[in-house]
Amino acid sequence: MIYLDYTQAELDAQYNQATKVADISPYVEYWTRAGEAARAKLTCTLDVAYGEGDVERLDIFPTSEENAPVHIHLHGGAWHQLGKEHVSYPAPHFVSAGATFIAVNFGLAPEYALGDIVDQTRKAIKWIWQNSASFGGDADRLFISGVSSGAHLAANVLADDWRDAYGLSENLIKGAVLASGPYDLDPVRLSARNEYLHLDQAAADHNNPLKHIPAPGPEIFVCWGDGELDEFQRQGRDFAAAWQAAGHNCQTLQLENRNHFDVGNEFGRGDSTVINAALAQMDLN
Repeated sequence: MIYLDYTQAELDAQYNQATKVADISPYVEYWTRAGEAARAKLTCTLDVAYGEGDVERLDIFPTSEENAPVHIHLHGGAWHQLGKEHVSYPAPHFVSAGATFIAVNFGLAPEYALGDIVDQTRKAIKWIWQNSASFGGDADRLFISGVSSGAHLAANVLADDWRDAYGLSENLIKGAVLASGPYDLDPVRLSARNEYLHLDQAAADHNNPLKHIPAPGPEIFVCWGDGELDEFQRQGRDFAAAWQAAGHNCQTLQLENRNHFDVGNEFGRGDSTVINAALAQMDLN
């Protein structure tokens, strides 16, 4: 057994979404088309630099409200696929409710090490905090969400022991929605995914949100689908349990009849529990 009760082949399968959904192209097509529609419909400022690297860009969808809460979203793609253009589609639901929505781009593995990707997302958060007034946002009301590997990155934004080095307060993020993420990198490092992540134990530990639960911590909402791989369901349950054990407020939800990619689509439905949870954190519903 390589991890828990899994053989190497079984663990590899648990971190391979193709064992549940053989063809994800309809999902990517939806994210692409819905994103294009959102960018065409809404006022937005695209490809804003938050750093010097070519990939360090973000898209801002401001609301008409002044001093509005800001919701930051990190895309999934197993750390090596997709980009911010694939997560414009939630923007209309946030903007219409009175929040500014920001989609963040970052480097992808294996060109970028996971630690560098985590640092880029944190750099983006600092830029947003410093510049929120320029697009009508309230720097004291920053919220975050992520799907799949984006949820892992969002959890690393919540993690301890980094904000002081960036000149940020510990309670910078006021709430988070984490969907279908891997929050413990130990099994990921042991799986076939490490063929492109190249994690050693030190890197896995450093970027492992389950091992860096902060104090204090904001209210979070953790969800996963009942049609997901068992490991992704366990990861959600374990991270939520660790958050609660630290004395922080955490709501959980297992979404019925949803696979891993269906959960991402929930961010495109204005009446979804996921969107409602995010808006509730901002007192917008």
